[in-house]
Amino acid sequence: MAERATIVAAPRTTTGKKVSQLRRQGILPANVFGRGLESRAIQLDSREFMRTVRSAGVRSMFELRIDDEKGPRYVILRGLTRAGGMGDPIHADFYQVDLKRPITTTVNLRLVGEAPAVRDLAGTLIQSIETVAVRCLPLDIPDHIEADLSLLKGFDVTVTVADLAPPQGIEILTEGSVNIATVNPPRIRLDLAEAPSGDAETPGDGEPAD
Repeated sequence: MAERATIVAAPRTTTGKKVSQLRRQGILPANVFGRGLESRAIQLDSREFMRTVRSAGVRSMFELRIDDEKGPRYVILRGLTRAGGMGDPIHADFYQVDLKRPITTTVNLRLVGEAPAVRDLAGTLIQSIETVAVRCLPLDIPDHIEADLSLLKGFDVTVTVADLAPPQGIEILTEGSVNIATVNPPRIRLDLAEAPSGDAETPGDGEPAD
């Protein structure tokens, strides 16, 4: 199970147009809702929230801890409204996942091992994708899935999604034929440029004429 980033929040009583006062204080208004759950208004530190999201990734699942609740809620970021579309965040929506229902998400790939085609043949490693889509229970989402580079023994070999060995309970949804990594052969370098025809002198032709 992956380690979850934590977002700390407090209940929010300020609503409507008055939430602009919260934003001026560096507080981000937000709501948390879920399947069969009533939406709840919350608020959190805007800078700390953005720091956490940048570190963990916007598609991660977070532990949302609200001050007056005993246990955490497991949530994903469903929506983030920014000022002018690209500015500072002004509202966030969190969706509380059902821990008993599988969800679809993306997981990072981690390249492990050494590619013989790089080590022995001086090739260049090329990575085609960095994530794969998976389906699993929310608390089973792994930090990453490993892709074994030791399979790359020549330039005609590729590591594909079908070569992955995910943890138990993880279903990979990305097509198995999708390339993950391959090795390109080295470029041939000519140390001596070929001289133009008729311009090169032939060694041993003798002394030049007077």
